Amino acid sequence: MDIGKNIVKIRKDNNLTQDDLANKYFVTRQTISNWEIGKTYPDLETLVKISNDFNISLDILLKEDDKMVKDISKKQKRYKWIIIPLILYAILVIGILGIIVYAYNTQYNLRGISNILSVYIDEDREKEYVGKLNGYKIYVENLRVEELNFRTFNAKSISLKDAIDNKLVSIKDFRRGAWYIFKNNDTEILRYESYEIAINKDECIIRPVSDYKSVDIKCHTDNTYRITLKKGNTFDCILNDKYYSFKIKNIYKDNIIISTSKYGLTKVKDNKINLKDKEKEFVIEKNKKVEISTQTMDYNESMIIEWK
Repeated sequence: MDIGKNIVKIRKDNNLTQDDLANKYFVTRQTISNWEIGKTYPDLETLVKISNDFNISLDILLKEDDKMVKDISKKQKRYKWIIIPLILYAILVIGILGIIVYAYNTQYNLRGISNILSVYIDEDREKEYVGKLNGYKIYVENLRVEELNFRTFNAKSISLKDAIDNKLVSIKDFRRGAWYIFKNNDTEILRYESYEIAINKDECIIRPVSDYKSVDIKCHTDNTYRITLKKGNTFDCILNDKYYSFKIKNIYKDNIIISTSKYGLTKVKDNKINLKDKEKEFVIEKNKKVEISTQTMDYNESMIIEWK
């Protein structure tokens, strides 16, 4: 059993959701999902905490992950010939500095705060004032203010309100980290994968990605979140204890094509979903709400996709 499966088992044995585990270790729900499907690994400090918190041997967490063992083995063989301590030290320092520079340039500001927010859509929440930043009044709309968190460089989290109150982020950071920027009359829109920031003369509104050119995703156990209709954008869902990774492959005038990494999906309702088994693709018509699921003899678990 690899680390990801161990984490799933630990979470389920303790009746925890991905959100519960994310809050416990100050990471995002997506990070927990990535750990569980083996896209990324927890750092050593977090592994030690998991081991202590759930009374699971660290030896079991590490040794039973064949993928990690093979990866470590390859690295050991690759660098076996490097024996001079000075060279090892130099490589380590250069590598760490490179990672830090790359991370800061692409995702973090100089205070180590990520430009990526964890968001959950709540359309019943009205526009709420959060604070003032760089001369702009900051508002949040249709999102849960208390659940808006930035990831920090040391794998912790900080709330949007604290980040704004303490001037740990800036409008410049928002612009630098945006996936793309466009104008809508006199409003500048900064677009990310699951949220956008609308900037006008004296205020910024943080809100879910607008309905225009977006797709809503709702897994059976997750809150609704919204993805920009942009080729290459991805999302993950757990259906019947199996992990499915989806990607927006193509976007046309009247439909979108979403590809999946695995077989086994079927349509529950006749909403004109076309499942191409060989190509592992769903064709979803514009302005249609469609339901995709995996099924067993007793029940089915579904994922609802709605293209606005």
